[in-house]
Amino acid sequence: MGLKGAYNFKGIDLSEAYLQVSSINCSYESSSSQNLKTAAVYNSDGSLKTEAVYETIWTKSPSSHASVKVFKDKATRDANPGSQLTEFGFSFTESLAATAKNHVKQAYEALKADDKYKDYTDV
Repeated sequence: MGLKGAYNFKGIDLSEAYLQVSSINCSYESSSSQNLKTAAVYNSDGSLKTEAVYETIWTKSPSSHASVKVFKDKATRDANPGSQLTEFGFSFTESLAATAKNHVKQAYEALKADDKYKDYTDV
């Protein structure tokens, strides 16, 4: 599985470059925010009668980082999988829904969603 398209490597145009997702790191991170539950109440003289009450809201969100190897073309990758010209990474948010595609397919879809790679074709 990979993507084929035009790629510029250090000023050299590769018309049939082959991009292969080589690794994916997934995480499920928790973050908190403080939401006002009850506003502070003040006395008529401006002194504090009752402090504000806040509640902590926790949210969880998935995130992934993928590494992509760039080869001159698919034949070069097939002949020597260690012969990539360069490698780059990108982050994306994967779906954890029961109907979601696997992480590798989601990584390729996220890569193709980037304007730089939108015209690449699946190989």
